[in-house]
Amino acid sequence: MRTFVLYTRGKTDSGFKLEDLPSAGRIDLICRCITSALFLSYKMRKGNRIFVVLNGPPRPPVTLCFNENSNFYPDERSIALVIKKLLSLEFDKEWKEFENSLVSKRSFQEIIRELNGNFYVLHEKGKDLNEVEIRENPVFVLGDNKGIPKNDEKIVLRRGEKISLGKESYLSSSCISILNWICDRKGIS
Repeated sequence: MRTFVLYTRGKTDSGFKLEDLPSAGRIDLICRCITSALFLSYKMRKGNRIFVVLNGPPRPPVTLCFNENSNFYPDERSIALVIKKLLSLEFDKEWKEFENSLVSKRSFQEIIRELNGNFYVLHEKGKDLNEVEIRENPVFVLGDNKGIPKNDEKIVLRRGEKISLGKESYLSSSCISILNWICDRKGIS
């Protein structure tokens, strides 16, 4: 299974407006990453999933999980509506489901510890992707526009390596699309 983990500083409540996603803790960025991770043209990818860890106020960290069974269209508004509903549910550390998507009060470090696979942290100063052999069951870990805090990054690097798509800083959603393209071409799932 191909897994993406997105560390964000997104707000952890459902009080955002669907008409103004950028000011809602960058829910727009999160929606684009989900689309890049899960969709091909007019259909869902098989065998992909994405964990989105929200580290913003007002609650402690919240993790959302989406996969090929999640029920929404690839547009930002449809995905944001599911996020809004997930965040409005009563939930704790156990996964709670809505529309085949999940929410939990798990932190970034808890998610990393629970996952199995070959870990790769995306960073401009990582090893050039052309020099890295991506292995089966990759877990690609990305940050939002501010990156992943050093302490959290260290947890991931105990299990994997830092890789780079180049010296430029690309949008997280673009990185996900590039990684999917590379894995698709090499037949890595």
